[in-house]
Amino acid sequence: MLINFLNCLIKFFGIYLSTGYSYFKILNYKKNILTIALLSIIFSSATYFMQLYFSSLSTFIILGFVFNLVLSKISKKVFGYSLLIFIIASSVSYIIFGISTGITASIWIQFSPYKHNFIMFIISDIFEISVIFLLFKIKRFKHGFPYFKTKTNPDYIDIFIITICTIILFIYFMLNLYTKYSFQQIYLGLIMFSILLVVIIYKSFILYQKQKLQTQALKDYEQELVETKLKLSTALEEKQKLVKSNHEFYHRQEAINKKLDDLIANQKSLTNSEFGEDLTYISDRLKTLSNEYVEKTKTLPKLDKTNIQEIDDMLSYMQSECSKNNIELLLKIECDINHIIENYITKSQLETLLGDLIQNAIIAINHCNNEFKSIMAVFGIKQDTYVICILDSGIPFETTTLVNLGLQPASTHLDEGGTGIGFITTFETINSCNASFIINEITNSNYTKSLEIKFDNKNEYVIISKRIKEINEVNNSNREIILRG
Repeated sequence: MLINFLNCLIKFFGIYLSTGYSYFKILNYKKNILTIALLSIIFSSATYFMQLYFSSLSTFIILGFVFNLVLSKISKKVFGYSLLIFIIASSVSYIIFGISTGITASIWIQFSPYKHNFIMFIISDIFEISVIFLLFKIKRFKHGFPYFKTKTNPDYIDIFIITICTIILFIYFMLNLYTKYSFQQIYLGLIMFSILLVVIIYKSFILYQKQKLQTQALKDYEQELVETKLKLSTALEEKQKLVKSNHEFYHRQEAINKKLDDLIANQKSLTNSEFGEDLTYISDRLKTLSNEYVEKTKTLPKLDKTNIQEIDDMLSYMQSECSKNNIELLLKIECDINHIIENYITKSQLETLLGDLIQNAIIAINHCNNEFKSIMAVFGIKQDTYVICILDSGIPFETTTLVNLGLQPASTHLDEGGTGIGFITTFETINSCNASFIINEITNSNYTKSLEIKFDNKNEYVIISKRIKEINEVNNSNREIILRG
């Protein structure tokens, strides 16, 4: 009796362990292997005692439901969904068990026929468990079956897979119940069915991939439709604004036309001074009317969205500030800004940083006679490092300002929107992120300078300029600045 118990315990221990391990791997649910081993010992022992009173098939069904119930409680999955995963895991486990037992028995019977069967089962278990572990080391299955981790696949795929797996389990037990067939025939049938299963699973993968591509295409079309509706809505708003403005200014334009007609008709009776005064008056009215029309019909270009509400609000506000000063604001997003916030800088720090740098750029442009008035904000990756760059066409920094930047407050432009704090807050943010600050005065473009925050974990202050000699001369405090020409 003890030998029979050991044989049963060892045999079913491998099956239950493989089933439990496969169950959690399919779901990509991390669970302690010792817990699975303990459950396997308990259910293996229960299998032996139940087989004394029930058939093998009845024992499997009863304990299978109980084992699935335990696994569903551990994984916190509903019983029905858990049952699907359990059937698949059981099918994989029994197929590998059948193959490993067949191979082991074929070799074992040559050396020790009908003796020490529990040793054969131990070798079989080792073989089975090793194959299961190796199966889930394959890259495609390493993180489970993606279409089972969340219940998104259609029901017809569920039914199809359950049917196939149920057939596998049914055939396995039928082969065990009807022992009149020879070992070779049973083993050959199992191998053939395993090959068929591989083909069916492959077809299931193809079906799933096609459906996944169709779903993704549908999502893309929906996104394009939303964007098209947004563009159409914007165009309609702009059209409505133009129609309203044209209607509003039509009568005022006609009044000026009437004034011109009267002036032309009465020019002979007017003195030169009177005629000149009327012309000046009409010219001023036309200029005022033109400015009002431009102001009412002016629309700001849409900035790209960062999909971070606070950052989008700040950029939208700075765009309106730029518009008040007849400065264009451009935005280029060439990386994942969420990655920058999650790994380098907080959302509030980035919000403040953008506001300070763009405001300083506006002030610099207002002090420049350059007809090209533009600011460009860039989020990108340079040399495998995330960077935030602000370019402007304003006046360059004074050499003393470059040397003392971020060390002491500047109050030159307090009356023009400057805070008096200057770059102190900016440098505090950069230092807290251990980032580098790079000022480049050699941009080889219409922009006179660029201010770049580089998240390289070096915390360097770099100036790229043709004024290296002048900067060195005013650096009396010997501040550590990396100068490049």
